[in-house]
Formats: sequence, C-alpha cells, structure tokens
Amino acid sequence: MIISASRRTDIPALHSEWFMNRIREGYAITTHHPNSGKSYKVPLMPDVVDCIVFRTKNPAPMIPHLDALADYGLMFNITMNPYGREMEANVPPLRQRVETFRELSRMVGPERMVWRYDPLFLSPKYDLDFHRRAFEYLCRELEGQAEKAMIGFIIHHPFVARRIDSLGVKRRDDNDIRTIGAMFSGIASRHHIPLETCAERVDLDEFGIRHGACIEKAHVEKIIGCRLEGCKDKYLRPNCNCVESVDIGHYSTCDNGCLYCYATSDLPNINVDPRSPSLNPNFKLESLRPDSIVEMQCWSFKSKQRQLW
Repeated sequence: MIISASRRTDIPALHSEWFMNRIREGYAITTHHPNSGKSYKVPLMPDVVDCIVFRTKNPAPMIPHLDALADYGLMFNITMNPYGREMEANVPPLRQRVETFRELSRMVGPERMVWRYDPLFLSPKYDLDFHRRAFEYLCRELEGQAEKAMIGFIIHHPFVARRIDSLGVKRRDDNDIRTIGAMFSGIASRHHIPLETCAERVDLDEFGIRHGACIEKAHVEKIIGCRLEGCKDKYLRPNCNCVESVDIGHYSTCDNGCLYCYATSDLPNINVDPRSPSLNPNFKLESLRPDSIVEMQCWSFKSKQRQLW
C-alpha cells in the first residue's frame, strides 16, 4: 500500500505532530466522501505501507521526524511555485523553500525528491517572461537535487474562479500550454532535469515532456528497492497516471492560503487535535456508530523477489 499525505491538505507543513502520532499508533481514520457517513481505518504499520508520499509546500516541520520514519519508504513531492502573497498568502518565501528543499535532498537523497511548478497560469503580473525567469532560477538552484520536475496548468473550478478572476488570471489555452512547454523544455534540458506534465491532456512530447505521474510505479520501486505487484492504476481525475494510493488527509484543513487550491474552502479549519485519529476537525470517535468505521483491508504490494537498483 502507498500512503498519500496528502492531496487534500498539507500534512508536513501543518499537521506533522498529528502524523507522527498516527505513525506511533499504527493507523489513521479517513473519510473518502464527507457525506457518506462512513469512515475508514487505514493501517500505517511498516509491514503494510510500501511508501509514504508527502505532498507539501513546506516540508521543514517534517525534517526532525525523519529518523522515526527510517522503517518506511519515503518520497517528497514539493510544490515550488514562485507566486506572491496575494496568490499564496501563508507560504514561506521561495528562497527559504529552496534552502529547505536542498537540505532535505541532502538528507534523504535526490531520488526521493520531486518538485512541482503547479499550477501554471498567465496573468498581467505573471506573464511568460516572469515564468521564464522563475523557472530558470528554480532549475539552476535545484539541479541535481531531485529525480524530476513536474508542471501542471490551472483549472478554473467554479469556486476557484471566484477567487482568481479579479486578478486577471487567464483561462487555460492549448496554445499557451505549448508555448510554455517549449520554453520550459529548453530550460530544463540545459540543467539536465527530466520534465513531465501532471494530469495534462495536451501532448507535449514534441518538446521532450512526457505525461508523468506524481506517484509513478517505477519511481516507487526505485526508492524501495523492490518490485511492486498488483498495484493498479486508478485515475483520480482525467489524464492522471498515478498508481493506487490511500489518502489520509481531510479537505479544508490547510491555511497555506493558495487562491487556486481546489481542496480548501474560503474558511479552512486547521484546529485539528493532534491526538485525534482523524484530520477531520469535527471527528468524534465516541459519537460514531461502530458500524460506521470500516477496517480497510490493506497489504504490501512488494514482490517476494526483492530487486535492488
């Protein structure tokens, strides 16, 4: 089993204490669909968890806990956007995040690191020249520090559009995507950084940019030194190539303040009890019916024939 931590919130930046309590307890409780009335108990023991994929804007609070996670396969998927405070209100400055990225890469190894420039969008402030300079800076600073880089393009979800339309954010356009792809390909190539797209329908193969995955089977196998069997592809959204994972986060529990985020409402609630088995701030174990918690049947996907790289 692969644990996603998390598509729904920023666990390393905001809920590292909660996460480590869950590791010590050996399980977490999550709700796939908030209105379903069902919660799921997810085992977190090392013999079941093949890899933990941390998705974050700021992994710094997780660094002191790395020794306690020595029995787990780990991968860090870190978003390194260069936007200003009006777009990402509570994210640390980019220079600070670059230093954190480099420190973490030295500690865990570049093969466990992926950085994202996502979502990409154009506006009067963030035009093509801005992105050229910002991406060049990141490629220069992160060369040799990661397995690969990924790019994704903005999606105007209705409630996201209400936040960003006043800032002149342009609706996605296939020609713009190809223009950016061609520009970024040349920059990444000069810095020897493999570049992939995330859940993108537009084909950029002509620029040497393949359709990638945040959680790619071959990449996880390389990290854990073992083949994975029975790890099916599950498309979480159209054009997503990620392999199956279990997400233990909860929506609207992040206060990074990113206007483009589809997983956070206008009024996030980060007041999560670090002792709670769930990241849902309203979760009360004692008030649930016994039959409302489902024990997830999870197992390791590791092949019995171990192969090291």
